[in-house]
Amino acid sequence: MLMLADWRGDLASGDTGRAVRVRRPLFIRPVLVLALLSTLLLAALAFPRPAGAEGPFEEGQQVVVSADGDCLNLRAGATVAASRITCVPDGTVLTALGAQREADGYVWERVSYHGRAGWMASAYLAALDDDGDDAEDTTPAVPEVPTVFAVPPPGGFTAGPVGTTDLDALVEAQSFEVASVWYFRAATQDYASYIPGAPAIVNTLDASTLTPGSIVLVSRRAGEEGEPVDPAAATDDPVTGEANVLPVPPANGLTIGVSGTNDPATLAAAQPFEVRLIVMLDVPSQQWLTYVPGAPDIVQTLGRGQLQPDSVVWMRAGMVSSVVETVEVTLSYYYCRQGTIAASIGDGGGWCGAMANGEVVHQGAAACARSRLGERFRIIGDPLGLTYECEDTGSAVHGHHRDIFFDLSDDGYRWIVEVGYTAVIEILDE
Repeated sequence: MLMLADWRGDLASGDTGRAVRVRRPLFIRPVLVLALLSTLLLAALAFPRPAGAEGPFEEGQQVVVSADGDCLNLRAGATVAASRITCVPDGTVLTALGAQREADGYVWERVSYHGRAGWMASAYLAALDDDGDDAEDTTPAVPEVPTVFAVPPPGGFTAGPVGTTDLDALVEAQSFEVASVWYFRAATQDYASYIPGAPAIVNTLDASTLTPGSIVLVSRRAGEEGEPVDPAAATDDPVTGEANVLPVPPANGLTIGVSGTNDPATLAAAQPFEVRLIVMLDVPSQQWLTYVPGAPDIVQTLGRGQLQPDSVVWMRAGMVSSVVETVEVTLSYYYCRQGTIAASIGDGGGWCGAMANGEVVHQGAAACARSRLGERFRIIGDPLGLTYECEDTGSAVHGHHRDIFFDLSDDGYRWIVEVGYTAVIEILDE
């Protein structure tokens, strides 16, 4: 008779979700031992432990991409089949949002990158220690590098991610004379602009509004024009790339982003809202090419071979559905830590403790009228893409006012500059 250790996983008191090994002797026949070992081996091969299954990062914890020099996909859902939002460079610092799921052999961590929430494989994320250093000594954060845009004809436009928040450096990096830089805000449906050399009072766009991934439209100064050219013809190329999920615009509004794929139909299908129209600027010809989902081919002027994974596109949404009710509200923000942007600092600072519901403040929390406690809502055009909950109150928060919590005042300021002080929210089912 052989004695085999029977490893059973029980839950320890006060340690929910972690298995504790308890050894119990078990006497069985040798043949059964071999059969049991074979079964366990096959099960281990068929169902491997998900990569990065050590346990979730805490909400608000700083983590860093550790992908051996490669970028790491930020996806709209916790699966490899979910649409890609973007690919985040190795060494980039992110904020964990405190949620974790298992799928496709990975543990997926919900994180925030430049205000966009999404899911990443946690096997390629490492925690930062209290000093902000990578506990596993990964690659440092990638420095900002101004994007060099495709050259438009004189008087024409080009577009792309800025790569840097330094607008002077962006202008200097171009091989043509820049007349102006335009940034579209999906939440407010308007443009902010920067004119090189103009006084600050004229410019409505500055570094506080931008992140390195922000998309801008850049105009070239007028000059002698060359011969007009036609756009490249559409092709039957296979679908390449992964469609990016763009910020949700207001109903019938516009949004802007990088395609991620060469196929407009794939791009439209990846969005969490109804897409009425996709538009791309063909820089050499200065023509606007369009794709209308569901329309016959003869109507389409944008197709594969014209659209590329790195192309900038504008989308017009249809009716963005609201679950319960759509309400226009006023917005403000409050914060725990004071940042470095002077305009971000106000009387809403130093709130780092418990809210009205007894929980500690966290991302996604909002202060609302007391009668609204427990209400969940989304903000149309919110660059963070979060679902908020009324968990706090405030002496100055009444009626249709929402005060949104941020850990750092700089983040709150950048957010409200983009969203605006009034917005439309969708109140969700509880």
